[in-house]
Amino acid sequence: MINLGRGDINRGFFYITAQIIDTDNSLSAQFTGTLPKASKIGDFYQVWQATYRAFSQRLVMLSSPEEEDDDDELEIETTGITQVSQLSFEAICSDLANEFNNWLQYSKFLQLERKLRSHLSTTAAIRIIIETDDELVKRLPWHCWNFLQDYPDSEIALSRPEYKQLPSQAVNRKKVRILAILGNSQDIDIAAEQTALKALPDAETKFLIKPSRREFDRELWDTQGWDILFFAGHSRTEGETGRIYINEEPYYNSLTIEQLEEALKTAISRGLKLAIFNSCDGLGLANALEKLHIPQVIVMREPVPNLVAQQFFHYFLLAFAVEKLPLYLAVKQARCRLRGLESEYPAASWLPVICQNPAVRSPNWLDLGGIPPCPYRGLFAFQERDADLFFGREQFVADLRVKTEQNPFVAIVGASGSGKSSVVFAGLVPQLRRAKNADWQIV
Repeated sequence: MINLGRGDINRGFFYITAQIIDTDNSLSAQFTGTLPKASKIGDFYQVWQATYRAFSQRLVMLSSPEEEDDDDELEIETTGITQVSQLSFEAICSDLANEFNNWLQYSKFLQLERKLRSHLSTTAAIRIIIETDDELVKRLPWHCWNFLQDYPDSEIALSRPEYKQLPSQAVNRKKVRILAILGNSQDIDIAAEQTALKALPDAETKFLIKPSRREFDRELWDTQGWDILFFAGHSRTEGETGRIYINEEPYYNSLTIEQLEEALKTAISRGLKLAIFNSCDGLGLANALEKLHIPQVIVMREPVPNLVAQQFFHYFLLAFAVEKLPLYLAVKQARCRLRGLESEYPAASWLPVICQNPAVRSPNWLDLGGIPPCPYRGLFAFQERDADLFFGREQFVADLRVKTEQNPFVAIVGASGSGKSSVVFAGLVPQLRRAKNADWQIV
């Protein structure tokens, strides 16, 4: 967790605190550092944002149906950009990422980074939370930080400096409860999201299609509570809040988070853990929800093409609900898979972002009530991902690890089906990866 403290991009950050918190919520280390002012990064970002929006104008976006641009707090003028090539935009992305990393190479922040490296395992699953009030810093490409390249199971999240854990009632569900709001879909297709949610066998999903404010509010007050709130449709940032377009009526067709405040507070107290806004420019929505101390929010930081939003949600559900990956790894996997679309939709993998309440542990699908995977493998060997299910060979694995550490070559011999592959993949390999001060190359 990295708290940037008071300051902003134009004045610098003079007292940065980085804390390493273990899975049991115990603080194991704390370091401090500083970052200088970097007004030039703000200029790079404004060029990037203006170019991205100009480049994306010909794509089908999930912005507000009115196509207004006056919500842009950075006051970016895109009218002057008339010709944007993909190659030039890729160069702008590279320039912004390089300038950002150059800023983070400042000596007093680099010292902090090196101390983090000395305490973190490159094989550990790490959630890195950036705490700041600076809206521009939240929009910077933290996922491009060079530090992350050495930690493949890490992902960045954003947080406000002020947060707390609200009391919530204990729930014991047999299925994950999802409230899915399918709002204004003018010029976009949100059927794919509905199909993906319907396909989840261990979820109970209530769909509200183009609801009124009264219908939306009533469902949030449901006494059983919800685990996940999902929204697909048009949305936009408005200053420090956000607006979602819930239907296509001529009047009363949109809502801000503040207009749902009491209902959302009640939903959070009854177990709401995650809100997903598969819609445009959602940092304002996340900011407003964070003030209500919701545990996690997933949003798109900029206007998002329809197909990109659909594919991200598909990949996320596959990783989170089917493969049962932790939330952070599921978002990272889904975000990285968007790179396959970037020949048609540049910077697609830059868009999804987690906003986290650091006082609350990130849930996995099983925590929310999902069905655990079947542990029986039949004739198939256990793999590394099955390590938590593999048992009964503890002594053999311990002996094998000693032999592997002491000898340049070890052969495992046994009859077909006796468990040779399982004992290596699900027994030995996970132990080698967890070994401290070891540099094993596993191929």
